[in-house]
Amino acid sequence: MTGLSPLVVEQCAVVAGLLAYLTGLVTVRPRPAGSPHDTLARYSNDSHMAVEKVVVVVIDALRADHLVTAAAPLMPYLQGQLASGAARGYVVHTAAPTVTLPRIKSLVTGSVPGFMDIIENFGAGELVDDNIIRRWAAQGRRIHLYGDDTWLKVFPSQFSKHQGVTSFFVTDYTEVDRNVTQHLTKVLPSDEWDVLILHYLGLDHIGHLEGPMSPLIGPKLLEMDAVVKNIHVTLEAKGLKYLVLVCGDHGMSDAGGHGGSSHSEVTTSALFLSNTIIKKRPEKVQEARQVDLAPTLGLLTGIGVPEGSVGRPITELLQNIPPEKRMALHSQAARQLLAIAKGSGLHLNHGNVELLFQQTTLLHERIVQDLRQNPAGSRPEVERVCKFYGDCQQEVSDALATRQQSYDLPIIYLATFALLMILAGCVWRQVKGGPLAPRKQVVGTTVGWCAGCTFLGWLLVCAGASGSKMCHLLQPSAWLLFMAFVYVMVALASSSSSSTITRNTHKPADNPGSKDAVHYFLMFGTCLHSLSLLGTSLVEEEHQTLYFFTTTLHLYLIFKIIRFNFQGSGACQGHKSSAYKTTSKEEDTSYLHLPTQVKQENRELSLLEKAYLPQNKILLLLALSLVLSRILRAWNATGDKWRHLEDLGDILRALGGRTLVLVVVAGLVLSFLILLHTSWPLVLIALIAVFGRHYPFLASGTFEAQIAYLAIICLYVYGLFKAKLIDLRAHSKVPKMTEEYDVEDDKMSTLLRYSYTALSLLCLLLQRIDNVGMLSLILLQNWILSRVLYRLALARYLSWEGAAMAISWLAFTHYFNQGNSNSLTTIDMSAGFVGVNSFHPLLHGILIATQTFGGTFLTYLAFLVHLASKDGSKERWQRQLYVWWCVRLATVTLYVLNVLCQRHHLFIWSVFTPKLLYEGAHVLVLCALTLYMWGVEKVCTLLEVTYRFE
Repeated sequence: MTGLSPLVVEQCAVVAGLLAYLTGLVTVRPRPAGSPHDTLARYSNDSHMAVEKVVVVVIDALRADHLVTAAAPLMPYLQGQLASGAARGYVVHTAAPTVTLPRIKSLVTGSVPGFMDIIENFGAGELVDDNIIRRWAAQGRRIHLYGDDTWLKVFPSQFSKHQGVTSFFVTDYTEVDRNVTQHLTKVLPSDEWDVLILHYLGLDHIGHLEGPMSPLIGPKLLEMDAVVKNIHVTLEAKGLKYLVLVCGDHGMSDAGGHGGSSHSEVTTSALFLSNTIIKKRPEKVQEARQVDLAPTLGLLTGIGVPEGSVGRPITELLQNIPPEKRMALHSQAARQLLAIAKGSGLHLNHGNVELLFQQTTLLHERIVQDLRQNPAGSRPEVERVCKFYGDCQQEVSDALATRQQSYDLPIIYLATFALLMILAGCVWRQVKGGPLAPRKQVVGTTVGWCAGCTFLGWLLVCAGASGSKMCHLLQPSAWLLFMAFVYVMVALASSSSSSTITRNTHKPADNPGSKDAVHYFLMFGTCLHSLSLLGTSLVEEEHQTLYFFTTTLHLYLIFKIIRFNFQGSGACQGHKSSAYKTTSKEEDTSYLHLPTQVKQENRELSLLEKAYLPQNKILLLLALSLVLSRILRAWNATGDKWRHLEDLGDILRALGGRTLVLVVVAGLVLSFLILLHTSWPLVLIALIAVFGRHYPFLASGTFEAQIAYLAIICLYVYGLFKAKLIDLRAHSKVPKMTEEYDVEDDKMSTLLRYSYTALSLLCLLLQRIDNVGMLSLILLQNWILSRVLYRLALARYLSWEGAAMAISWLAFTHYFNQGNSNSLTTIDMSAGFVGVNSFHPLLHGILIATQTFGGTFLTYLAFLVHLASKDGSKERWQRQLYVWWCVRLATVTLYVLNVLCQRHHLFIWSVFTPKLLYEGAHVLVLCALTLYMWGVEKVCTLLEVTYRFE
């Protein structure tokens, strides 16, 4: 294997290792000690106080300050019921990740789903754990569902009637709720249902589109208020025992998204309306946890507590139940929690909790006897028993809630070891100077022996860790680790082999002096950046580290050029050479000079002359890039601590009107000037369509976005024709093997230019209106630094490895410039629905990923395009990919090792694990770039050979 082929194989092995690592993050499924798997009727409640009609209204992304703690009457009817004591309101605390699927599971099971359930959010499967939906259905309750179709995926057969709506089509915040409400006119008056679940999505979609301060929030909350009022009035008129629960599945961040662990995301509202609860005006807003809702609903509706619930019933809602029955329900809930704690091997406060439960049980038995003799005289004692049971429940519930995440340590250890070995091989390759591979004639034999040894090692490991998921061949973990370790063993065999693919003999030789202080500063900064990810605060504020590094690099390069200018004929000033006819330039210190140590060949001379540029121009470009960096870092506030501060994007949105139009137009004009080197008519059409998407010429901007998609596709196809990868004409002239390299006729450079233009236009289309100007500045900075770093490296002011590390810094800086962070909150879901009229999960995922990581990908690609367009040496741009990969692999390997060591850290699930997902995503971005470059190289090489010998 030569070129990029070893890199592609290595990246596949690393991806397999990372996926295996993620499968080692498992969720504990708590069960009471000694219970069978199906104990549906074990804790049944046949109380005559059971609620007859239940309505659960889930308002997606309902914040606590939208209802329970709202300072203004955003939902006047419900807030009026709350103020009068007719309803009970709670600030409900959820767990991370704050996305819909895990929160629905928590709502119906009373357990804490694992963090990795977020991966299933787009493809939920049937829920097999015990839950209140399953219990209601088993007791013959008729359950109707209208709303988010995630419920139908989780419960495919439990609903007697249902109508699902697509949950991810975030551009729709009107019809998606009307489709739910229209069923109420028929359902509410009838007696064909016992449980009614309504899941409204409009509020969440408005948050994704415009944020929690949007003027659309108020009317949407009033709409929800009217819906609940209609339900409440209808049930009151029926005279049945009813319960209406209005709650959110999670909250909403101040930016409008969710998925993270900020206070506004992990807190939501819950309000109970019922004629079976004591109407008493609370003194202050009370708090509860989301896991408490399932046991509360279970006891109030007579189905008992779900088997794996770690929540405790909300005591105030059970006050209207007769004393003897109420004590029995509290005893049941406490006994089940203690059984789960025993099954989990949890030691509770040195046995004090068990002792408290035993003493309370004795008191309970005595009070029951007193109640039968004197029903009215023992009420204070009843409250004491319920309080003691409640204290026991609280202690056990808090302890269990912190033990819901666990680890399959054999998988994690092996995956980490595999990544460390691959990193060692990658570093060795960088030091050695070329990719390692066994001889072609023994590749099959080597892989066969390595696969056999890996299988033998798997058998030995499973003999000592049979409980691990990797020992089950139906689980993906075993096969992922197998792929990773086969590669590790092949790489080890390759390193001991004498067959080492060295560098291309025609590549330009690096001057040892080029690895000067700038090179080592870049290496030190790269290592420091990776080490900074070991701290939670530095993970949350990673953008600050990168902003500092990129600014310092700009200043360092500027000062270095100025210093060499003052040195005159110093070490880096070239002497007169017969190879250069322009001796006047050599004597002028206003030009970048070339070292005399470089051996100049005929072809290399033409390349070096391109670096012979006016020094003032280089300084001006670096100064301009420095100014752009300062503007870009202020455009979008990100991170955790200062995200609430006003940024340029907020100012532009607030100004709106002509100011915002002017910024958008200026950004599009700048983008046109940068991208017009391809097909300017198609670029112009696409940019006009981008403007029309934000300021529609027709109704909604969807048609304009579709025109932009069509123009982008046509541009890329035109690039295929321009690069002669698609050529319908007969070849009248066959190129000769001796023809000199001509960048104008090079297939690869042409195709890469058109690819970069098409991707830039797509990213412009997917941006929010206030980010169009920001992305145009990113394109300008890419244009500037690609040329500056290329010329500095060619003139030996900077090593090629240093240029690659500088581009890596810039790529990650642009990722944060877009407003992204290491929290799932900042993912812009609305980007997946630009110009799309129907639901296509794969298409939406691609568009969201393009918008999120587009700035990073464009920065990498811009430098590769410039390298490919300046000379025909594959070695030069391939070396950049190898350096980028080595840096990325070192960072992700150090980080998985950090997660392993800090798996018991307080912020492991709120900070470290989300960052781990992002690190994996950045690895996939670089893998996608490498795979694309590898594919383009192979196709162009194949067609070139075909044309030359046809």
